[in-house]
Amino acid sequence: MEGFVKELSDASIDEFVGAAEQPVVVKFWDPWCSVCTEMAPVFEGIAKKHHGKAIFAGLNMRENPRAAKDLEVYITPSFILFRGGKEIGRAGGLLSQEELEEEIRRHL
Repeated sequence: MEGFVKELSDASIDEFVGAAEQPVVVKFWDPWCSVCTEMAPVFEGIAKKHHGKAIFAGLNMRENPRAAKDLEVYITPSFILFRGGKEIGRAGGLLSQEELEEEIRRHL
């Protein structure tokens, strides 16, 4: 992921979402997931559009399985919104840009 989406790992996610002053939207994805590949440009576009209102990040679940397990992520991709280190919203699967953006906007 490039540009407006920061890449996280099992080692960095807890501190990153806990220390953020803005809401954080984390995309949990798998490189073998075709829906994840399809959603990547949608997520990047939303991250660019809402830059400054929220922080956008991604976590490769294949390389970082602990965070996904701890957060009970069973659908790929999953988009989890955090504020103050706590989960405040979640959406998953193949979503239109409008559906994902609406879910994110509800929590900004």
